[in-house]
Amino acid sequence: MKRLLYRLLPFAFSVLAFAAAIGVKPTCNFFFYQPEVPRSLRK
Repeated sequence: MKRLLYRLLPFAFSVLAFAAAIGVKPTCNFFFYQPEVPRSLRK
């Protein structure tokens, strides 16, 4: 049982990290691109 748990743990962690990366990426892009909008409007 412990072997199964130790095999599933990295898999579950990688899935969670993958889901977190997908969830964080659009918000990061939103925060990084938002300051660019006023600069382009000023020009």
